[in-house]
Amino acid sequence: MEGYKPQDFSFFHRSEKLVQHIRQTVIDTTKHGSEYIALLLSKYVYVGQNFEVNVVNNPFLVGLYNAKEINCDDNYMIWPCSGYLAIELKYLNDSRLTKQEEDLVIRRVLYDLTQKVGVAVFVSEILDVNELADEAELEYSVSSVHITKTTIDINTLPKSIEMLDLYRQAKEILDSKLAFLHYYKIIEYVSPAVAKKKAIEKITIQINQPSTVARDYHYMNTILNIASQYRDDQKDDSLMKIVIEECLDVKPELIHIPDSLIKQIRNNIGIAEGVDLTAVLLDDNKESSLIKQVASIIYSTRNSIVHAKSNYIETGWECPKDSLPELNKMMDTFALKMIEWNEAQPENIKV
Repeated sequence: MEGYKPQDFSFFHRSEKLVQHIRQTVIDTTKHGSEYIALLLSKYVYVGQNFEVNVVNNPFLVGLYNAKEINCDDNYMIWPCSGYLAIELKYLNDSRLTKQEEDLVIRRVLYDLTQKVGVAVFVSEILDVNELADEAELEYSVSSVHITKTTIDINTLPKSIEMLDLYRQAKEILDSKLAFLHYYKIIEYVSPAVAKKKAIEKITIQINQPSTVARDYHYMNTILNIASQYRDDQKDDSLMKIVIEECLDVKPELIHIPDSLIKQIRNNIGIAEGVDLTAVLLDDNKESSLIKQVASIIYSTRNSIVHAKSNYIETGWECPKDSLPELNKMMDTFALKMIEWNEAQPENIKV
């Protein structure tokens, strides 16, 4: 956007007793100017081996830049650093990360902050003073209220950067269709690993059978069938079902599915209107049917969005457009669970 300026600022100081390096990166949120969100963000301190990361209000280095560029206006009370938040990475000794490593740390922290405060937190840029004048009332202003800090080890944060970025972007996007596709992409990203783990576990059971079990045609055919199922599980129309079966608890999220689709599910598995679907005990067949139908809702909704301008034929499981923001609450939960699932896997499985 015309008028924007850089977002990264660094400070380095060396003396006989002190070596200090600080990087500040301008950030913003989808609740621009909210003092409440600014307070929440300032609560968290992320600690690495030789650095700390936290959110600062009225960042000093941003103020220095704006003062130098005369990107401020006393007449309108637009001070050099007012209205800004920044991620501050402060080194505790002379050891340094590379710029690329710093960027990865910041992206991981932004994901965690987004998850914790419930709104998108993202890298922004310096606004031109004229643009700031148009929104002078929307300034982050953290009061002097005492904030109890929460310290978080940076090593406990997920490392799958692509998925973390997709999640933040989904929270940032206002268009519910595009947000849905970002959530779906996270599930799609992890699903091959789910299919792979499922196949490996089945093959391992087969291989570890007692030596008394004959390694005959039927034994080898079982392994071939597992491999064939693994290929089928990776097809688009199967991925969602195996992901839900292996990784997700679908029942608590039924509250986010439109009533019209819930009615179809009830009819198909024979559950009366007054029975709470989120709590009812189902036999294996009905549980499998429930999962398959929720998978159909997600997959059909995705196809209806992606192929909207082509000759798409509806299946009857598409989520209505006006119900999509509510369905995205389910997708949000599923996306977080998939990131969590992936992080817990051994290196040979995770993506």
